[in-house]
Amino acid sequence: MELVSTTQPPKLHHFDRLPAGLANVSLDRLGTILPGPSLIRIAGEPGPPLFVSVLLHGNETTGFLAMQRIISEYGAPEQPLPRPVLLFVGNVAAAAQGMRKLDGQADYNRIWQGDRHPEHLLAQKVLAEVRKAAPLAGIDLHNNTGKNPHYGCVNRLDCASLSLARRFSRIIVWFTEPHEVLSLAMSHICPTVTLECGVSGDATGTNHVKNYLRHCLELPEETLFSPPPNHLNEIYHTTARITVPENLCIGFDPCEDGQDISFREDLELLNFEPVPAGTELGRYASAAPALQVIDDHNRDVTERYLSFTDGRILTRVPMTPSMFTSDTRIIKQDCLGYVMETYRGKEDF
Repeated sequence: MELVSTTQPPKLHHFDRLPAGLANVSLDRLGTILPGPSLIRIAGEPGPPLFVSVLLHGNETTGFLAMQRIISEYGAPEQPLPRPVLLFVGNVAAAAQGMRKLDGQADYNRIWQGDRHPEHLLAQKVLAEVRKAAPLAGIDLHNNTGKNPHYGCVNRLDCASLSLARRFSRIIVWFTEPHEVLSLAMSHICPTVTLECGVSGDATGTNHVKNYLRHCLELPEETLFSPPPNHLNEIYHTTARITVPENLCIGFDPCEDGQDISFREDLELLNFEPVPAGTELGRYASAAPALQVIDDHNRDVTERYLSFTDGRILTRVPMTPSMFTSDTRIIKQDCLGYVMETYRGKEDF
């Protein structure tokens, strides 16, 4: 069971001007520029701002590095950006240590609905400021810990949101769970996209995001929210997530003594690939089911998706996984990964 945070609510720091040194500070020294979670207004040409969120998870660095390049290339703040930017820099303390979150903290991308944690108050303050700013669009930047293609996520199937995603990748994921994420809250304010930018530290991902942000800053609104030409795309719908009990000892092939679950070594290679029924995901040592599958309605649907036979964890139905990771810490903090299906909706999607 997740423990409720006992710390004081983190303070939201406001900057009406881009802080000096932000464009070239290293992440381990970010705290010398920003004392904590910060909402920064970067001046631009007249018009509604672009809301950009980075470092909700402190070890997901691509968005921050891409924004540093944007700031430098446009000469901000001495020169205005083509559009104003409202930049939210999330878990500064975790970023300084290269961690998703620190012990005792709530996950900064699970605090945007509800009031269970002190960090929920931070989220409410951010959303109140964003509503007042009336942004043109919202962009939440993330990385994966496992091997995944670059893809865009939407929470609403409207033309504007889908167009934002299509400009980043032909692969689009529509999800409504976890419902506590920032993008879902933002989607009720403006068209919003979450960009999954590969693994942290990959220069290709940073360059991809930087170019995407340039487009969002420079394109006319009508063009930005219109499907790009030749927009062949794949739309998936996330239907469930696979979780692992926190008390289990987990690892990967080759199996070591004392492991309750040993996943296949190439598990990450299954991401965004059709996986047939009967595919082995790993092996388990105990007689009890080793994994749990939870659907979008918070129902246990493990028996629909998985079977546990002779110590083997097998897929019961065809599925397309995403975000499978070999990072055991992330698996326990969040989940093993997600189950998706191909979305077949209106033809103009």
